[in-house]
Amino acid sequence: MTLYPRAIERLISSELLPVFPAIMVVGPRGCGKSTSMLRFADTVLDLSEPGARLAASEDPDGVLARSKGTVLVDEWQEVPEILGAIKRAVDNDRSRSVGRFIVTGSVRAAHQAATWPGTGRLIRVRMFGLTRAELENNAGFNPIDALFSPGCRAFQHSDIERSDYLEMIATGRFPAAVEYSGRSRGRWFSAYVEQLIDRDANQIAGRSMNGPKLRSVLESTVARTSHELNKHATASDAVVDFRTADRYLSLLEDLSVIVRVPAWHTKRLQRLTQAPKVHVVDPGLAAHVLHVDADSLGRAPGLIGQLFETFVVTELLPHIETARAETAIFHLRSRDGIEVDIVLEQHGQIVGLEVKSANSVGKNDVKGLVWLRDRLGGDFVFGAVLYSGSLPFEIESRIWALPISSLWRQPT
Repeated sequence: MTLYPRAIERLISSELLPVFPAIMVVGPRGCGKSTSMLRFADTVLDLSEPGARLAASEDPDGVLARSKGTVLVDEWQEVPEILGAIKRAVDNDRSRSVGRFIVTGSVRAAHQAATWPGTGRLIRVRMFGLTRAELENNAGFNPIDALFSPGCRAFQHSDIERSDYLEMIATGRFPAAVEYSGRSRGRWFSAYVEQLIDRDANQIAGRSMNGPKLRSVLESTVARTSHELNKHATASDAVVDFRTADRYLSLLEDLSVIVRVPAWHTKRLQRLTQAPKVHVVDPGLAAHVLHVDADSLGRAPGLIGQLFETFVVTELLPHIETARAETAIFHLRSRDGIEVDIVLEQHGQIVGLEVKSANSVGKNDVKGLVWLRDRLGGDFVFGAVLYSGSLPFEIESRIWALPISSLWRQPT
């Protein structure tokens, strides 16, 4: 399998390991956590292996004490008590060694909140699938930094066509999946979903789950990707009661299969809705669950808009972790019907983004961005409608039309 450079590796090596004693990298199964973190490890404890799992269960403190250098504890959720041992090791280290532990796993620590010992000791970092910048060996480029920097607006023309974007969506972002095509890729995604439903969900729930019901909730959620979260509608679609739908949605979030993008709000603007949007973390997984490929997706006008937006959101999520300034991602919708697909915020400064699958856009496509700009004034740094056309051009003051590839093709 091809080893792609990952932006998060630079964050780990230059900012986190030299400062903190322990970091935790969480993200969806198969996104490349173990592969990337192996580069920094002197000792590896793979708790998915029976021997290491038994040893860590019997004597977690002793296992860590005998491990030298930077210790990678992989698949920590197999032996949750290992986290308590890491806490004790950090607390008892009088020399305050940095870069001692890297912990990886496929579930969110929040699920074990009742027994979570890592607060204040484990610095948590989220990892996602491959960005297009990483796939093109340009892991050093962060589009969020460019969007917030007035001096980085010499956007490039694009040679990518709409059909190319459709293929990118169907391929997805998992390092293993991008190696396959056609039926082989479909089989890989089928096995991935089976692993989630039949094993991972049971593991973190601590009991046997109803597989068919969980799969139905997953299918309903995928069908609603890029829409505001509606638990009642999901329950109706999946033919389960509301409490089951609510519990299974939280489980899918713990598994890092879905992510909620909160609604943006401010005291300066009234009548904004508060419901989050939900996105599947991998557009290829979404396409597979919905039984569409690049060709059939191009003939599904409603679905194509959803997956284009999810494609852009999942391109941005990894860059939020590595942006120069702390960045938050939101969506905006007013009770009067004004919408902005993506709102990025850095210390009160705003970048707004709309996503269109069309290869041509105009002033009608930036009404939400104009509304937001006019109300925020100088706090509105930049706005763009990202589309599948080739030309970057200014539509309104501080609002541009940009090829979607501007998210991974560095401005000149």
